Parts: sequence; structure tokens; C-alpha cells
Amino acid sequence: MRLLLTHKKGPKSYEDLRTIDGVMYETNREAVKALGLLTDEATWKETIMDIINHTNDRKQLRETYASMLVFSDLEDQSGIWEEVKDYFSSDYLHIANLTDYNDEIYLDALDDIQQHVLNCGGGSITQYGLPASRGGVRPSNLIRREKAYNKQRLKESVEEKTKLLNDKQRQVYDSVMGRVENRHRYRNNGVFVNAAGGTGKSFVLNLLLDTVRSQGEIALAVASSGIAATVLSGGRTAHNMFKIPLMEYDETKSCSVKKNTEMARLLQQTQLIVWDEVVMANRNMLAALDITLRDIMDNDEFMGGKVFVCAGDFRQILPVIRNGGKTEELAYCIKSSYMWDGLAKLELTENVRLKKGDEKNTKFAKQLLALGTRDVGELFFEKGLTH
Repeated sequence: MRLLLTHKKGPKSYEDLRTIDGVMYETNREAVKALGLLTDEATWKETIMDIINHTNDRKQLRETYASMLVFSDLEDQSGIWEEVKDYFSSDYLHIANLTDYNDEIYLDALDDIQQHVLNCGGGSITQYGLPASRGGVRPSNLIRREKAYNKQRLKESVEEKTKLLNDKQRQVYDSVMGRVENRHRYRNNGVFVNAAGGTGKSFVLNLLLDTVRSQGEIALAVASSGIAATVLSGGRTAHNMFKIPLMEYDETKSCSVKKNTEMARLLQQTQLIVWDEVVMANRNMLAALDITLRDIMDNDEFMGGKVFVCAGDFRQILPVIRNGGKTEELAYCIKSSYMWDGLAKLELTENVRLKKGDEKNTKFAKQLLALGTRDVGELFFEKGLTH
């Protein structure tokens, strides 16, 4: 109205004030726009870039931008947000210790802008063309980190890698994803993948993790050892991830995770848990996680109802028991756990490392598998070694 009163001479009524070139507009803004008095978007972009170039204080930048949203005469500011949203969010990227921007980082900046807009007497930032904020509910750093994956990039990777699955790998993938997408169709929410070296176990586990994460959901990856954890995308040791306490071999404790903590909220939102090299783990470690998840989820389902995928090869290392022998190792491995019967058993058998037509390597791979299953027969070695 101020602009109209300043630029239009002798209006006799509100209707006359909004009439431009014989056309009466419903609102003052439309009339001002028809007169060409609204500042164009390029001017505001230039102003924002001047601020960016002269200060590293991103909070001050967001405060200034919020003031512009409320008091400027620009009709739609979505173009400005889309062009410079990385600048508005760069401090949150640093705080989260990430290298790539994602929706959670942008939402942090939008939350802050929304608060400043309200302080200036404005309303929702959506009325200025910006995306909606969370409304004050911010995720913890733990949840933000587990949701920090580039969903579009993961979707493209999943699409390519699913084409490479062989029949056994496809069976494992479909079985696990079926449980993630429709848990109630299956009797077991736990799966054990028996996979010898070279059968593509890590490939399948990482593909499962990527698929769940590409959907914006949380998937946790752990292993029984640090070396094995590095093979998984976002992998950590089970002790580190779940705060599993150090235990004597004959005792069972829960994990050091209390309700109403950030870690508990992360576990509540988790859709998939992957545990690699599980045959190395003491059965009490698994029991501790099971007890903790049942408590956090307030139910009595296995692993609190979470889809739980564990993998390993019993031909390799069993739990290491101090001063123990074969009997003790078997007594504390996962097969001796109460949860073993409740796991669906799947198997990978095709050695994908072998080149087609490489008869020597194929024979050697079969000999190793035979050795692990005690179906030895005659083992032939090269370079003059006898069998």
C-alpha cells in the first residue's frame, strides 16, 4: 500500500488504488507487481552474494536472509535458496563432520532461518517459496550421521550392482529386503549367511546397506573385528557401535545403552542391522544386543523386531577363549546360542573371484572348501609338494 500511495496520484478509494491501466487487482501486491515496482530476484541474489563474500559468519547470513524474507518485496525467493543453499548450510556440514551436503544438512539451515523469520514477525518460510523446515524437531548427531548418505548416488549404485548378482546372491538379497519391506510376512526377522571366502559376501552386505540407505532409512553395519569392519560401508566394530561391555565368558549383560538417549533413538529408527564375521563373536555379545533391543523397543521379539543379518564362515576363526580349547570355542560360538534356531539359514557357494576357464584356480578353490568341510580326499599342490 505504501508503494501504491507513493507512486499513484489521487486515488479516491481502495479499489481505485488497486486499479492499474483499467484493471482492478484483488491485492495490493498484485497491483504493485503490475506497476513493475517489485524488486527483481537478481538484485537480491547480488545482495546475498555480497554478504557471503564479506563474511564467514553463516548464522549472521541466515539472520540477514530471514529479514529479507519478511521485509522485502520479492514475491518468490525459492530461486535464491536453491542457488546459495550450500553457503547457508556450510557451518552445519562442518559440525556434522561430513564432506557432502544432504537433506538433513539443508534442513538444519532451514530450521534456523524459520526461527529468525518468526523472530522478525513472519510466518512459515513456505510462503516465501522455501521448502518446509522440520518445525523445531532436530535429529541427533548420531542419526544425522547415519542419514548423511547421498541417496541419489546410492540409488544409481544399487541399480547397477543388482544386475551383477548371481542366483545365490540374489536369493540372499531378496530374502533380506523382503523382511525390511514387509517384516510380518516372514517367521524370522534374523538371517545367517554362511559364506566362504570369495563368494561375494561383502558385496551383498554392502548392497543391502546401500539399498536401505538409498531409501532414506537407517542401516547399521558392524563386524567382530576392526579389519572386517573396514570392508563394510560405514562399518564399525560391534563393541564400538552398540556399547557392548567387556564380559567374562559365562555371563550375559545388556549393552551400555539407556532409554531416552541419542543411541537408543538411533536404534529405534534403525531398519537393518548387519553383523559380519559373526562366527568370531562370543554368543554373549549377541545376547547383550538382543536384550538391549528388546528393552529399547518395548517388545519381546528377537532383536526387538529389527531385521538382523549376520554372516560368516565356520571354516575360519571361532571365538577366542582364554585358556580354552575346541570344546570351549564351540560352547561360546553363535551355534551354541539360544538364537541360532531362530535364524533363517542362507548360503553363498559360488566363488566369484575365479575367472571363467581358469581351471587351476577353480581346482584350488574347491580343495580349500573340501579342507574346511573335512571332505579332503587327495589334495594336489604345485611346485613339487606332495599331498
